[in-house]
Amino acid sequence: MGPNWKTSYPGKSDLEALERLVSVEPRDLCLEAKIEYCRATRDLQSCGRTVQHLLVSCGHACLCAECSQRCDVCPICRTPITRPESALRLRLYDELVEAGFVPQGREEDLQERGKDGQFLTPDVRRLCSFFDVALDNNLVSLICHYVSEVCMDECAVSSDALISILLDGDVVKDWCKRMAINIISCLREIYSLGPKQMQSKIDVMFKCLRRLEGVEHVLEALDSPMIDSASPSLLEVRNMLEGVRKASQHLEVMSWFTRHRFLEALPSRFANVGLWRAAVKERKSAAVGRAWSDDESIDQSGASSSATLFIEDAIGNLGIGRDDDEEAGRDILDVGRLKQAGLPSSPFRYRRDSGGHTTFSSSSMIYPPDSIRAAVDLLFLEGSSDLILAKKAIFLYYLFDRHWTLTDASWRSTVDDYVKTFGITRPFMLESLLFYLLDDSSDAALEDACRLLPEIVSPNIHPKVAQVLLERGRADIALSVLRSSGRDGRFGVVSKTESAVAVPLSEATTAVRVRLQCGLLTEAYLYQRAHWSRVKTDELRGRASKIRKLDQQGDETRSWSEEMEVLVGEICWFSIRSRLLKDMIELPWLGDEEKIIRKYLFDQAVEDPSSTAGNFLVVFYIQRCRYTEAYVVHRKLCEVEQQFMACSTDEQRIIHCQNACAHRSRIVDACIDLLPQVERQQLRSGLSNDSSPVELGTTTSLDQMDVERLDSAPSPEVNKVLPSPLFQTSPRKNVGRTSLSRQEGKAYPTVSGRVDYFSSILHGTGVMSADITP
Repeated sequence: MGPNWKTSYPGKSDLEALERLVSVEPRDLCLEAKIEYCRATRDLQSCGRTVQHLLVSCGHACLCAECSQRCDVCPICRTPITRPESALRLRLYDELVEAGFVPQGREEDLQERGKDGQFLTPDVRRLCSFFDVALDNNLVSLICHYVSEVCMDECAVSSDALISILLDGDVVKDWCKRMAINIISCLREIYSLGPKQMQSKIDVMFKCLRRLEGVEHVLEALDSPMIDSASPSLLEVRNMLEGVRKASQHLEVMSWFTRHRFLEALPSRFANVGLWRAAVKERKSAAVGRAWSDDESIDQSGASSSATLFIEDAIGNLGIGRDDDEEAGRDILDVGRLKQAGLPSSPFRYRRDSGGHTTFSSSSMIYPPDSIRAAVDLLFLEGSSDLILAKKAIFLYYLFDRHWTLTDASWRSTVDDYVKTFGITRPFMLESLLFYLLDDSSDAALEDACRLLPEIVSPNIHPKVAQVLLERGRADIALSVLRSSGRDGRFGVVSKTESAVAVPLSEATTAVRVRLQCGLLTEAYLYQRAHWSRVKTDELRGRASKIRKLDQQGDETRSWSEEMEVLVGEICWFSIRSRLLKDMIELPWLGDEEKIIRKYLFDQAVEDPSSTAGNFLVVFYIQRCRYTEAYVVHRKLCEVEQQFMACSTDEQRIIHCQNACAHRSRIVDACIDLLPQVERQQLRSGLSNDSSPVELGTTTSLDQMDVERLDSAPSPEVNKVLPSPLFQTSPRKNVGRTSLSRQEGKAYPTVSGRVDYFSSILHGTGVMSADITP
C-alpha cells in the first residue's frame, strides 16, 4: 500500500468533508471508525447490512438507507425518525470516500498484514484512513490531539472490545510504522533513478518530506514522559522516531542536490578521488609532524594526545561506523535501503586501543567519500539525528575542500544557496571554512585562516583552534584568539546560570604553552596557579564538573595535584629548553609546586650532569635562604657528577663539571657558614641525614607552608627580584634585623651585602657565572 495523494484541488464538498473531520472530537473518531450494522428486523431476522448513514434526528448509525424509510423510531434511543430525505447523512468515512480522499476498491487492505504479524481489521483500517487524510491535508494536529486526549488518557475506556482496540496507542504506532515504510519504499524507487529523472520527481520528494515530518510529529506525541522509559513499546517508538528523522534529513539534502543535479556542472578541483585522498593523507602527515611531542610531564600523568585533523574529530563525534550490528538492530524502518546500491555500510571505521578508547587509522578512515551521493548517504543516514547541525557543517567543509582553490564565480553561488537553504548562519559557515583552512597544510591557507579569525572569534570557538595555531608557529595569533574569546582567564564558564568551573586540562595546557611561546613566563605561571587552585576548590567542595569528567586527551579524571604536575612540568621543560631557568626559579612557587620543580631539575641534572639544571636547583634554595636543602641537593649532585666523570670520555664536559662542582661547593660552604653552629656541625657530620625534613623526597605541604617557613622566608629586599606583586607583602619601614637567626654567638653578613652577593650570582658576575648562567 503506497502513498496516495489527491492531485486535484478540493471542491466545496471536499472542504465540507475536511471541516467535518476537523470538527469531530478525538474520542468520537473511534465511533466513526467502527463499522455499524443495520439493527432493523426483516421477516423475523436482523437486516445486518453495513450502515453508511446516520440519523439526523439522534445521530445514531443504526439503520441502513432502506430500513430507515420504513422504520418510525431509532432502534437505540426510540427517537422518532423524520421522513424527508434530509433525515439521513453520510457517515464521516463514507463522506471522505465520496469526496475522493479515501480511494475505493481497497478490499485487499482487509488482508494486509504488517510486520508484527497481525491482520488489519476493517475498523482499524477505517481509523487509519482518517489519519491518512489528516496527514495528506496538513491536519497532523488532529492525530496528535487523538494521541494526547485519547491514547494517553487513562480514563478513556470502553466495554466494547473493538472500541478498546481503537483507543489503544498501538494502533497509532503501527500506522506510523506502515506509513514510514511506505514512504521509504517510494523514496527508494526515486533514488534509484538518474539525476535527470530525479528532477522530474522533485514534487513527489517534497510531498514525501512533508509526510515524513507529519509522522515525526505524531511519534513525538507518542513519546510521552508519562510512559515507563524501559517499556518495549516506547523503545520501539523512539527507534522509529530516529529512523524517520534520518530519512527526513536525508531527503531534505537529496532534494537540494537533485535541484543542482548533484553538482555535475561544478567539477571538483581534484581530477579524481584518489588525488583528493592523497592530499588528505599529506595533511594528516603534516599534522602529525608539527604536533607537539608528549613531554614527560604529560606522559607521567597518564594522558596522551594524537595529532588529528578537524574533519577527523568531527566525524568521530558523529559516531559514524560505530557498532554497526547494534545500529542495524535499531533500524526498524530499514532506512539503510535508501543508500546508493553498492555502497558499503560505512567506510568510516573505528579502531579501539588497549584502553577501549576510540581511535582512527589513516588506512581505515576514508575521506573524502567516493562521490557526493556517497557523502550524503554516509553523513545523513548514519550517526545520531540530533547532530544534524554538525552533519550539515561537515558537508559544508566537504564543499569547501572540493572547490576552494577554484575561482569564486564558479562555486560561491552554490555554497551560498546551500547555506541559505539549510539556515546556516554566517559565523557557522565561517567556522567550517576555518576548520578546513587550518587542516590545509599550505601557508596560503594558514594566512587566510588568520585573516578570517577576527570575524568569527567568540567564546564558543573550538579550543583546538589555538592549539593548531600554536603548532603551526603562530603563537601570537593563538594568544589573541584566547584573549578575544575570553578563554585566557583563570577558568571557563559553562553558562550564565552556572558558576565558574575549571577548563579541561588539555585547554589549560594549550593556554600555558601559548604564553610560554610568547615569552610570557610570569603570565603562564599565574595561569597554572589559578587553574589548579580552582580544580582543588571544586574537589574540596565536591563539585564534579561535567565539562571535566571526560577530558579530550583521555577518559580518566585527574586530581588537582596531577593537573598541577602537568602544568608546572610544562613550565619546567620549556624553561630548560629555552634557557630561562634563571627567570623561572625567581617566581614565588608554593610548596607542592616546588616538589615538581625539584623533581624535573634534578632529573635533568641526572640525565645530563653537564647541564645547568642542577646548579639552578641549588640557587633555587639559596635564594630562599634554605641553605640546608641547598647543601643536601649539592651533595647529591656531586655524587652524580663524580659518576659521570668516571664514565665519560668527553674531556670538555668533564672539565665543565669539575669547574661547576668546585664553584658550587664554595658558594654552598659560604651559605652553610651562615647557619647556627650546632646545625652546621650536625649537617657536616652527617647527623641530620636521618632526621632532617629536607631530604630530596620530602617537602613542606601546601597547607603548612606559610607557618613552617615564616622564619626562613626571604627578607623584603630579596623579594624585590620576584616578578609578581600578588605574592609580596606590603613594604615595611625600618627593617632592623641584620641576621637570619635569633641565636647569638656569630656575626652574619648584613642584608644589603647578602643581596649584592646573590645578585652577582644570578646576573652572571659571580664565581659561578660561567657554569650556571644560561
